[in-house]
Amino acid sequence: MIKYRLFLIFSIPFLLLGCGNDDDHDWIERKYTNEASSFIWIGNNKVHFRDEGSGQTVILIHGTSSSLHAWDQWTEKLKQSYRVIRVDLPGSGLTGHNKGNQYEIQDDVAFLNAFSEKLGVESMHIVGSSLGGKIAWEYSLQYPKKVMSLTLINALGYFQKTWPPAIELAQLPVIDKILENFLPKFVIKQSLEELYFDQQLVTEDLINRYYDLSLYKKNREAFTFRVKASLDTGSDRISNISAPTLILWGEEDVYFPVENAFRFENDILTAKAIVYENVGHLPMEEAPQRSVEDFKRFVERLSTWPTLSD
Repeated sequence: MIKYRLFLIFSIPFLLLGCGNDDDHDWIERKYTNEASSFIWIGNNKVHFRDEGSGQTVILIHGTSSSLHAWDQWTEKLKQSYRVIRVDLPGSGLTGHNKGNQYEIQDDVAFLNAFSEKLGVESMHIVGSSLGGKIAWEYSLQYPKKVMSLTLINALGYFQKTWPPAIELAQLPVIDKILENFLPKFVIKQSLEELYFDQQLVTEDLINRYYDLSLYKKNREAFTFRVKASLDTGSDRISNISAPTLILWGEEDVYFPVENAFRFENDILTAKAIVYENVGHLPMEEAPQRSVEDFKRFVERLSTWPTLSD
């Protein structure tokens, strides 16, 4: 936390000078879109997504401050056999800040349902990482007939004793405004180093991607709104999940302890957990081959997966 305290001390003058987000977003779109990128309007918000491959639909949901790019390696493997849809959540990536400041989990569930309906998706295998896991399991409760399977990757679900420092700071008055206006790369680098067990994965390209996308259409402001939402509530509902569920977890996650993987497994009667050694918060990036193969085996064996009637 020492680096974060120094950041606060030295950033106040920049806030007073009115240092703000970059308003030129075209270069960010050019840098982080490709031939698979599309945009669609959901309400008053222009949403970035990618829809690739064919077959049964797999929807991939990223976590806080991340983007659909977190699923690049999974998508390369899955699109050969499945229709793979990934989306930048409101307040993230190239979707940008939700104009209505709607960042409660139920807002995300409503967004995901509107998005899937616009794309004509009637049933799906839904995969969520971190915050995306919370959105995924809440969606499975509200729309159980649409969810063929549920996969939770280091998912949010239970009360958090501590949050990553950047989230704790963004929840505080005054400091939240500093973060909205001034966020140096070293803070992003420090945050990423806490999420990845393998520090070699925290490359300049990764740091630049998170930094660049934080500049896009008030994403920094969206971050402070999102982390003040009711994120770690509703764990009493987890036992109501009926979808076949796979739990994937990095054992070295410093903020979402591995014990939570087994809490999910215990609370969801249809769940099985797989834990990866020497992996942190993002198994789909740190152990992409193992995690995607575990997911594929899970989907292929759904007919023999435990059900509530077993």
